[in-house]
Amino acid sequence: MVGYTTLKILYFSLLFSIISGSFVRMVKQNHRLGLRSDVSLESSMDNVDLDIRVIETPRQSSLSSLNRFSRRKSPEKRFVFAHVVQGNSQFYQADDWKEDMELAKQSGIDAFAINIGRDITNERQIPLAYDVADQLDFSLFLSFDMSYYGQPGSSKDVIKLIRTFAHRQSQFKYQGKPLVSTFSGEVPGTYLDNNPDYNAAWDALKKNLGFSIYFLPCWTGANPSSVPTIDGLLSWDAWSSYSESPDERNRLALHKFGKQYAAPISPLFFKHLEHGAGGNYVYSSDDFLVIEKYIQLIQSPPAFIELLTWNDYGEAHYLKDPRKNANLPKGVVSAHDYVNGFSHEPLLHMLSYFNLWYKDGSRPKLEKSKLYLWHRPHPKSVTATDDPLSIPKSSNESQDNLYILLMVKSRSNLNKMIINSGSKKYTKHLKEHLSRHEDTIIRITSPFHCGKDQSIQLFDDHDDQEILNFKGLAINSKPEKYNFNYWSGMTTF
Repeated sequence: MVGYTTLKILYFSLLFSIISGSFVRMVKQNHRLGLRSDVSLESSMDNVDLDIRVIETPRQSSLSSLNRFSRRKSPEKRFVFAHVVQGNSQFYQADDWKEDMELAKQSGIDAFAINIGRDITNERQIPLAYDVADQLDFSLFLSFDMSYYGQPGSSKDVIKLIRTFAHRQSQFKYQGKPLVSTFSGEVPGTYLDNNPDYNAAWDALKKNLGFSIYFLPCWTGANPSSVPTIDGLLSWDAWSSYSESPDERNRLALHKFGKQYAAPISPLFFKHLEHGAGGNYVYSSDDFLVIEKYIQLIQSPPAFIELLTWNDYGEAHYLKDPRKNANLPKGVVSAHDYVNGFSHEPLLHMLSYFNLWYKDGSRPKLEKSKLYLWHRPHPKSVTATDDPLSIPKSSNESQDNLYILLMVKSRSNLNKMIINSGSKKYTKHLKEHLSRHEDTIIRITSPFHCGKDQSIQLFDDHDDQEILNFKGLAINSKPEKYNFNYWSGMTTF
């Protein structure tokens, strides 16, 4: 299964929203989320452009099982999934699956949601993935892409696949039941068996299985009261601004019916394959969106988080960089043009910290201090010199920034940071933000400027000796093709 249908694009467009609100609202939001905002940046050159905030432990909601000041582990086990597009893994060998699953385990991921359509490679790849997972004590579950199962009689194929894998050793189970998920299924063209009463269609399928499943479909926006066949719901709304996020609303609505919520987390969204809005567009994902979403979910934790995605290269929200055997989609433009050389594994490494925080209920202790950097390769207003496609829809919503996340151990000697971007230099003293007693997480936003030099320098507080000089990707003022993907990097110090 390569790429996605226009239907999916229309589906996504319903999810799009834009960050808005006054400065006062922003400060209130930051306080609620556990962010401390620096308004005064006297020590910075051109300091008006810098934004630095300390991420603190968020307050817990009334329905949360955690106490803000408790270091005890969460009494209710929570799980992190990663969405895997089988069609982009259709040429995988056993070693490819093995290395992916080992990396996922190291990153605090409990299971792969194997997204499948009617792909001829399913017969080989799904058993192969389960075989490897059996050996690694890793878990999988099937996620049916309902744009491929919306025809009359499709339920027979779905039942066959569920029965084949539900009792495998590596099948993920929740409350003792094999978990089954979907992508979509609640909009025209994706109804199971083409039955507009999709709740009834799935209810009949479940009764015909002969055993119970834990049904967790991605029916974004569905009212829990109107779909009693579900055990929980997954949302695909990962790119709305954190101030507009529906996650808490969804969690509370499902809680009233004794159902569980699976919240989506994604680093970005960018597709640049075909002419027209359906194949060439961006969702806003700036301003540390992925981190702010995580802080919200730590504050009000659902039972599940699903990372979107492990390997959807066409939409650029992959967390695993493509292997040699990965299958990248091609249209008028190839996904290779905006994926190759744009590593996201540093972002995966960064999110692994938040995976553990969410699952455990307390902040993990750092073994080493870390620096993460991510940014786009060109300003949003450039004109590409050799691109058959136009500039992506909604790309004007992007921000021309460097995003820096510092995770600093307690009692660090770190004092000063210099950000070099093109011909500009920004300096900030960090000592006042660091704690002697606990680790500190600092997020820094800095405007980027065209040029080869995109680097971060850190200095200690004894003799102003340089601790590190970390290089980012050059910012190009005349790119051949549009690329609103993130490059990311990381280092320890």
